Amino acid sequence: MKKLSLVAGSLLSILVAGQALAATDTTGFYVGGALNRVTVDVLDDAETGTGFGVYGGYNFNEWFGLEANLFATGDLGDKDVDISAGALTFTPKFTLQINDMFSAYAKVGVASMAMNVDGDGFDEDFTGFGWTYGVGVNAAVTERLNVRLSYDVTSGDLDADHHYVNYVNVKDIDTDIKQLAIGVHYQF
Repeated sequence: MKKLSLVAGSLLSILVAGQALAATDTTGFYVGGALNRVTVDVLDDAETGTGFGVYGGYNFNEWFGLEANLFATGDLGDKDVDISAGALTFTPKFTLQINDMFSAYAKVGVASMAMNVDGDGFDEDFTGFGWTYGVGVNAAVTERLNVRLSYDVTSGDLDADHHYVNYVNVKDIDTDIKQLAIGVHYQF
């Protein structure tokens, strides 16, 4: 967590340093990618690891837009259990322009979630729908290139995809996926 924060802060400082405050374009389409520090709370346990994501959206004006975010993790489990998770989220996004360079945003919406738990003789996929919310800070490095730091939480009740898991009494799981992410996107 400290390494990701240090990298995010350093990258933001390097990119922002020396840039003139030019009028940035805050409307229209944008698309980008993110590196995430992900924590999955499942079965009374929390697993942490790295994830990757892509996001994009459309800003109708400087304060309102719609955003989609697709992310996935690698193995978050320990040596005995492998856990991977992912989600596709859709949210309206509300932005507060601080100045020409910086803005803050908040979003809340719906999510389609998936998780795989494999280990100790148990291999099961869980899927379902849930809610997502997040906050972040955006820095316009150039007129079109933006860097952002965000924190998102996605929660849902996921159902087992196969019926044979009934003998271990695991039919569904409540899960929270929390992400701290550094992203870069291009504003068209």
